[in-house]
Amino acid sequence: MNKKKPITNEKAFKNLLKDLDPISLALLRERILSICEYTATNSDDIVNSFINPRLYVELNEIVQKHLGFEEQ
Repeated sequence: MNKKKPITNEKAFKNLLKDLDPISLALLRERILSICEYTATNSDDIVNSFINPRLYVELNEIVQKHLGFEEQ
């Protein structure tokens, strides 16, 4: 059997970014920002998860820093 090595998260994102046109890339940016912000805002509602809700808040802060529309 010849099993393929699973692709890393980093490689998957790099491949995705190379494959998107500018409009699709803008849509992806907006979706990522919206989902992260929503999840962080509602992180207290997350129960019975092995992921600490604070991690969602921290992830949102990093995403907003790099993808947000605020001046950096």
